[in-house]
Amino acid sequence: MMANSNRTIRRSMGAVAAVGALAVAGVGGYALAGSDGPTEGTRVATVATQEQTGGPQGVGAPGQGRQGEGPGRQEHGQHGQHGQHGQHGQRDQQGHGLEIPAPAGTLSAEEAEILSMMREEERLAHDLYVALGEAWPDRRFDNISAAETRHGEATATLLANHDLSDPSVGSTPGVYAYPELQELYDDWLERGLTSKSEALAVGAELERRDIADLEAAMAATEQPDLDAVYEHLRDGSEKHLAAFERG
Repeated sequence: MMANSNRTIRRSMGAVAAVGALAVAGVGGYALAGSDGPTEGTRVATVATQEQTGGPQGVGAPGQGRQGEGPGRQEHGQHGQHGQHGQHGQRDQQGHGLEIPAPAGTLSAEEAEILSMMREEERLAHDLYVALGEAWPDRRFDNISAAETRHGEATATLLANHDLSDPSVGSTPGVYAYPELQELYDDWLERGLTSKSEALAVGAELERRDIADLEAAMAATEQPDLDAVYEHLRDGSEKHLAAFERG
């Protein structure tokens, strides 16, 4: 989700330092699947195969059962927070587990930086859809924000598997480590709060950028675990885009 979708992911931060595996749950407001340690060389990140209709997916999805199109925000005090998905390898009822291959090698500085940014991008998407769903109740915002939580889990698992720090640890919803992501969030939120139709247009714009960035990330790596997750996330973003483009 860069400022210019025709450019590859900008190198706006130095290489991410290796600081030990983050084998904890609840990293940056997300439950990290597989946090009880690898089994036979793999972890499992629970990521969404989203339904374009139907009830909110995942635990703790905001705005469950909301109806109407009024702009009134609702306070729910758990912005960006979701419960744990359980033990290693467990899948939630409305999503599918993605078994991530074990790391096949050390990431380059470029691969590590792109992965770090993708982690923040998925958190941005989650935070934005929660905020827009509070202003303009719509099942799509509920479903897709829950799916973005699982996308965040998948990228967090990759960071942990490669012993890299997670930029989302201790984060505040709506605040991001990358200035360009911060600018995008602020602009999208301002626009999305003007009307429901604009909020849906913002969602479509975000997903188009996310698809472009994921494809650029796939082109920049030959690591099988990164490639598997990026491809899965891109497929999910294509479903999100189709949902938002229905208007």
